[in-house]
Amino acid sequence: MKYVSFILISFFLFGCDSTQDTKIIPPLAPSDLIEHSQEFEKQVISVSEKIHVAIGYSLANSIMVEAEEGKIIIDTTGTIETGREVRSLFDRLNPYPIKAVIYTHNHGDHVFGARAFVDNSETEVIAHETTEEYINRILGILRPIINKRSSRMFGSFFPEEAIENNGIGPFLEIGREGRQTSLVYPTKKFDESLELSISGLDIHLFHAPGETNDQIFVWIPKYKALFPGDNFYRAFPNLYTIRGTPYRDLAGWVKSIDMMRYLEPDLLIPSHSKPIKGAKEIRKHLTDYRDAIQFVHDQTVRLINKGMTPDQIANQIQLPEHLKSSPFLKEFYGTPQWSSKNVFTGYLGWFDGNPSTLNPVSEVEEAERIIKLSGGRSKIFSEAKKSLDEKDYQWALQLTDYLLLDDPSDVETKKIRTSALNFLGEMSANPNARYYYLSSAAELLPTFKEPPLLTPTKETIENLPIEIVFEILKVNLIPEQARDKNLHLSIKFTDSLKSFSLILRNGVLEVQPFEIGGSSVQIETDEVSWKEVVTGNRSLPVSMATGLLSVTGDRVSLINFFNSFRE
Repeated sequence: MKYVSFILISFFLFGCDSTQDTKIIPPLAPSDLIEHSQEFEKQVISVSEKIHVAIGYSLANSIMVEAEEGKIIIDTTGTIETGREVRSLFDRLNPYPIKAVIYTHNHGDHVFGARAFVDNSETEVIAHETTEEYINRILGILRPIINKRSSRMFGSFFPEEAIENNGIGPFLEIGREGRQTSLVYPTKKFDESLELSISGLDIHLFHAPGETNDQIFVWIPKYKALFPGDNFYRAFPNLYTIRGTPYRDLAGWVKSIDMMRYLEPDLLIPSHSKPIKGAKEIRKHLTDYRDAIQFVHDQTVRLINKGMTPDQIANQIQLPEHLKSSPFLKEFYGTPQWSSKNVFTGYLGWFDGNPSTLNPVSEVEEAERIIKLSGGRSKIFSEAKKSLDEKDYQWALQLTDYLLLDDPSDVETKKIRTSALNFLGEMSANPNARYYYLSSAAELLPTFKEPPLLTPTKETIENLPIEIVFEILKVNLIPEQARDKNLHLSIKFTDSLKSFSLILRNGVLEVQPFEIGGSSVQIETDEVSWKEVVTGNRSLPVSMATGLLSVTGDRVSLINFFNSFRE
């Protein structure tokens, strides 16, 4: 067992009225989280003679299916180094070449280790038709914030040995110890379903939206084996993830599980947690899983229609006891409360229906008024300290919001906030919440150093579509640096022969995939060089001086253009 510093909280079940016989399920404690680590014991499990799953090496499992003179890999771990470790184990079991790699969806812990499994262009990489788009989205416009919030949620700031587990796997290896990611795009894509024979083995793929919109599941009729991807694992699902995600359609997720249930599988091999054998056992757990998701959806909608706000609904949503007691629905990843807020936003958007939230005063102004109303900073500070002493950690944390909005440099308030966050984190058995609290506390320490943003590898930069690079540029424009600028650039790429026009107009960057006359700067270069300049991996002045970027026209305008993206 890994050593984890935590405050041991004991939960007691008091006697109920004799007329009540409903079983009450106590909240999860940190000790439950420690026990949950057994699910991720590092090993390769042979589910059958031909199906093997590597668990505990990565946040996600990697699965090998043997076929005639070849093998198929389902999901590839999150880094090249981890992928190579797993690949060596699989090769010992079956030395034949890898004929195909299947991505169940776009998440990095499933696709970024692909280079370890894809030997050459003859290895097919199969995924849903939208998977590439979602990979680009994470690598492109949302990379900084997803990286930051994922680092908090998975505890990436802390040493690997300090992570008890991450709920669906031992730890997220991406970004740790210099491990490298890779980017291998799908070579075969499909929409709703695909039936194919790989090395003599019939495999059926089905689009099954759930944890992601591009999620698929794999069905091998010969073995009645189901590979559900991330639509099922041993934890309450992340119907919403606190790192941030597009809306996860709960009703669609239920339909996807129903598709799987009625195949009546004998083997179920998830991409997180251990496999399950036996049709009866599998059917029960899949049924409970879909019922829990449907319950959260249906009851949230019912309460929405009663006019309740997201917070009011979250405070009321509780799974029925028979679902709450399921070992596959413990809150080691998502929670019904977070999920209900996702349902509300998915149906109605951000507005909670309360007219006071339409145009509220700013958070800073609200803090100033609350402090004044309460009799001054000292009163709020005293109440926060008292709440901390009385172990009312959540209220202490919320009070520090007001104090720090009013004075962000208040050291004593930061100490209270740090303590509250640490206590909340160490009390929590939900790894997502646990490490988000603890990471947020660590960020307040004077010695804290921001973990480096996961830098794309040269391979990733080379493979990233040039259109995505321009999307990255657009969302990194700083209005204050470009408010009065009107610049027109044209770019021709010597390798792809593509042309683009960039028009910077008073704080907005327009990009068009064709040449528009009237540019003051004309650039010719290759795509990789341009990508490296845009991502900061290559110097603009040096690139111009060496001719890597051939620039005609007003070079000062080009420098002014790039200055619009620098703080």
